[in-house]
Amino acid sequence: MQRSIIILMIALLPGVPAWAQVQGQIIKVLSYNIHHGENTNGQQDIAGIANVILATNPDLVALQEVDSCTNRVQKKDLLKELAAQTGMYIYFGKSMSHDGGSYGNGILSRYPIEHMYTIPLPAKGEGEPRCAAVVKVKLPGDSLLQFASTHLDHLENPAGRMAQADKLLKHFSKDSLPLILAGDLNAEPSSPEISALTSIFIDASEKLGPTWPADTPTQKLDYVLLRPSSQWNVVNALVLQETVASDHRPVICELLLK
Repeated sequence: MQRSIIILMIALLPGVPAWAQVQGQIIKVLSYNIHHGENTNGQQDIAGIANVILATNPDLVALQEVDSCTNRVQKKDLLKELAAQTGMYIYFGKSMSHDGGSYGNGILSRYPIEHMYTIPLPAKGEGEPRCAAVVKVKLPGDSLLQFASTHLDHLENPAGRMAQADKLLKHFSKDSLPLILAGDLNAEPSSPEISALTSIFIDASEKLGPTWPADTPTQKLDYVLLRPSSQWNVVNALVLQETVASDHRPVICELLLK
């Protein structure tokens, strides 16, 4: 269902700025590292993740640390379970085989998925294989939007993350479709990796505070990035005060695609 920017701004903010008169598609995006469905009490609780999604009512969800049929989640397919509870379309991008199943990034979409693929990202040294899951979705009015969920290397040496960021930059730099890239980038805003990405992306989450660890966050690791800048306005962005469902706090952004 298409929503007007004017209605949204009246609902969320005390005043409506001049740019809000621009008409377009409002898109609500949630980015969430779900820690393979394990909450901060050490319990498997995929229903807790589903409740966060249902409460925020996003159009697109980028998930990281998603297990598919591993032993540690009792052979459950976490993304399919979330689809059953939210009624959204799904795509799973496999980063690697793990514990009898697969591990990677997931996407939930309220919009029909027209095309889907996975970008393998390079690993350096002892780094885990990583990827970006990418979909093209059809918006109301039949326009297309690309949406990607990714999770960069967690090791302290930034070389792996920089190589992964370079791969994403090369892949997306010549693409003309509007794009949202969201995920756990395992890097602070001042890092070279984030600086490289924001050379072609704008950071919709730029003004947000830390997202990890969930109980008392001290580091901003989770982002929502957009391109091209000429087609986007950031309406609202916040870190949700959710401290139990995962070891990361979720990030949600409301965006205007002009």
